[in-house]
Amino acid sequence: MIYSENDLHKAFALFEQGFDFYDVINHFKKDNLSIIDKNKIELIVDAVLAHYNLCEKSFISKGRHRHLVNARGIFYYLSRNLTKSSTKFIGARVNRDHATVLNGYNMIKDLLHFNIDNIKGDIDCVTKIFNEYMDAKNEKKNELIRNHAQ
Repeated sequence: MIYSENDLHKAFALFEQGFDFYDVINHFKKDNLSIIDKNKIELIVDAVLAHYNLCEKSFISKGRHRHLVNARGIFYYLSRNLTKSSTKFIGARVNRDHATVLNGYNMIKDLLHFNIDNIKGDIDCVTKIFNEYMDAKNEKKNELIRNHAQ
C-alpha cells in the first residue's frame, strides 16, 4: 500500500495523540473514521458531563433520575447524529445495549418535537461545548502537524 506525505503526517499526529500502532494501522487499512468517531464520542461524553455537572460514574450508572436519563439520551442523540458509529458501539460506551440507545434516541426526538424539559436548549448547550472541544482539539492537532513538518 502506498501512503502520501499527508497520510504520514496524519499517522504521526495520531501517534502523538496516544493511539497505539494497531489503531493507526486499522485506520489506514479500512479507510474509515473509527478512530475519529471514537474521539468524537469521548468529546460528546465530556460535553454532556460538563453541561449537566455529572461525574462519569453516575452517568454510566443504572440510575433512572430524570437528569441522568436526559443526559444519556442527549449523548445517544448527538452520537447518532454526529458520528457514523453503530448503536452497539455507542451503547458500549455507557454500558447499555443497542435497544436502550434506540429507545433513548427516540425519547429525545419526541421531547424535541414537543420541546419538553427545554431539551432543545440542553442539546444546543451540549453541542456548543462539543464544538469548542473539537475546535481546541483541531488547533492542537494542526499545531503538532506544523511543528513536525518544520
